[in-house]
Amino acid sequence: MKKTLLSLIAFAAVSIAFAQNCTPDPQYTAPGVYPDSATGLAPAYVGLPYDETITTITPVDTCIVLIFPPCTVIPIDSVVIDNFSGLPAGFNVVSLNENNLNFVFPGGSTSCMRITGTATTGQEGTYPLTVSGLSWATVFGAPTSQPFNVDYYSLVIMPATGVEELSKTGFSVKQNSPNPFSSNSTIEYAVPAAGKVTVDVRNILGELIYTENTAA
Repeated sequence: MKKTLLSLIAFAAVSIAFAQNCTPDPQYTAPGVYPDSATGLAPAYVGLPYDETITTITPVDTCIVLIFPPCTVIPIDSVVIDNFSGLPAGFNVVSLNENNLNFVFPGGSTSCMRITGTATTGQEGTYPLTVSGLSWATVFGAPTSQPFNVDYYSLVIMPATGVEELSKTGFSVKQNSPNPFSSNSTIEYAVPAAGKVTVDVRNILGELIYTENTAA
C-alpha cells in the first residue's frame, strides 16, 4: 500500500520547475498537474515558436492505510526529477538551474515547468515524453523514497499553418490565452486591411472543433 501511494505522490508532482523562468497559472489552487493528462500539452507547429507552461501544486502530505484503518498522515518531503526525455531536437525544458535536471520540489510548493523550442520541417509527428526520479516521504520518522516514471504527456508537432508566411504581408496572430483551454480563450490577430476572417480551432489531433466567421 505504501508503494502505491508514494507512486501517486510522484504522479501528482512530477513535471515542475521554479518560477524564476516560468510563472504558475494562478487559477489553479488544488494539488495536481495542469494541464492534466486528459487535456495534454498544446501542439507545436513547424516554424512557429513553442512556449508551454505546466503548473504543478505539490501536496503537503498524504494519508495511507498501513495495516488497518484509520489512515496515517505521511508528510511529503520532496519530489526529485533526474531525467526528462522524449523532446525533439530544438526543444528545451527551462528550470531554475538551466541544463540541470536534478530538480528538487518540496511538499506544499507551487511551481511550474516551461517547454520552449521551434519545430522544423520533417519533425511532424507525436513525441511521447517521460519524466522519472524519486519521491521522498517521512514514514515513521525515516526518509523513504519511491522511484517514479510518468509518461502520460506527448508533444504533437503539426505541419506549418501558413501564418508565418502571411505575416510578411501584415497579417499576424498572437498566442492565444489561456493555452490550452477547455471552453474560452482569447485570440488576438491583426490584418492589413478590412475584410472577412475565418477562425478555426483544432485539437491536438488536427480535428476541427470550432469555426467562426467575423469581420475585421
